Amino acid sequence: MSNIKEKRGITLIALAVTIVVILILAGVTIDVTLGENGILNKSKEAADRMNNLVKEDEAELNELLNELNETMGSNWNSNIEIPEPDPEPPKLEDTTGIQDETVTVEDEYGNKVTIPKGFEVVEEEGTTAPEGIVIQDKDGNQFVWIPVGRVYKDNTGTNYSDIQLGRYTFSTTDGTPTLVQAAYTEENLENYKQLIAVPDYSGKDCFEYVTRENPDGIASDGLDGLNAIAKDLASFVESVKENYGYYLARYEASYGSGSSVADYKPLSKVSVSITFSKSKVGSLWNNVAQIEAAKISRNMYNNDSSVGVESDLVNSYAWDTAIVFIQEMGNTNYASKDTWNEQIINTGTSEDKVCNIYDVASNCYELSTEYCSFKSNNHAYPCELRGGDSNFSHFASGRNYEGVTTQFEMYSFRVILYID
Repeated sequence: MSNIKEKRGITLIALAVTIVVILILAGVTIDVTLGENGILNKSKEAADRMNNLVKEDEAELNELLNELNETMGSNWNSNIEIPEPDPEPPKLEDTTGIQDETVTVEDEYGNKVTIPKGFEVVEEEGTTAPEGIVIQDKDGNQFVWIPVGRVYKDNTGTNYSDIQLGRYTFSTTDGTPTLVQAAYTEENLENYKQLIAVPDYSGKDCFEYVTRENPDGIASDGLDGLNAIAKDLASFVESVKENYGYYLARYEASYGSGSSVADYKPLSKVSVSITFSKSKVGSLWNNVAQIEAAKISRNMYNNDSSVGVESDLVNSYAWDTAIVFIQEMGNTNYASKDTWNEQIINTGTSEDKVCNIYDVASNCYELSTEYCSFKSNNHAYPCELRGGDSNFSHFASGRNYEGVTTQFEMYSFRVILYID
């Protein structure tokens, strides 16, 4: 039996059929792509229709602009100014050295801080508003920024306190503040120009005068009840609003220079000695009457063109708002802190330091421009003492009355700055 091998291959007929099928498919493809109704022709027609629509829209828009030009004048649109976005404020960390001009910067939390001309930031003391930003002049006098408005406490944008410039009363048990008189009209029904009574701890009525017949002090040895009022309360309030805050002296005043009230200048530094006379440079400036303290405070930067601030004796708005700020930054119940039965000490050496401010609740009563209506035995006691005292039981936020001419070893004062 013989073996027959199977042969496989493409026959001529199969090959011919395959070629015919390929040619038919090629013809269909060419017709679909290039034919009269092919893809390329359809795409070209769609593009032409789109171009025609764009041209029609442009024609309609030009026609509308021509009508507006005819109605409003041919140059109506050339006067439209597109406002540019506000530039990013400089950062506090980039602000070094004594400033040649007043500048507003931001701390790392986004809080605005205004650095006055003639001052520099003491960065080692703190670089955020909640810490208490310290500035100093060329002579080393130091002041702490009291921000007013929204104060952010971290980078989250949700942890903040809103600080209002105003006059407050404070609970003696837990320090809770109650706003009695806001400085800005839009914040409540009152404003700083109205004479609003704020009671002291014993219920006496206290006021902050804007203007008065004798603003610089007494006329009859204190019997008329006139004390020295704020240098320019209206300018202070306006400055705080425009510049986002003000500066409070870091320390109770110490003696700087001068031989009389007319030319005395105070310091805001750590005092080097305790004295009961105005003689030793750097000594704690106590034993001073309110009328003197007011004039001395104004002398600090009087007619000094090298700085962009004015100085004054602390007023009730500045004192109360500083207490609110201190508490809101985490120093709970500081308003009712009492440091009774301690020795009088040099400024800046006690443990009473909050937000980089010293001795608000300790050391000496501090004279202010606030007025008390209390009179007794034909004598007036128009001066309000603020803060704590080493010798008597008194709170950081407290008020107590005194005569204009009274000088005492426990009476001192503190300067505020507001930006020109």
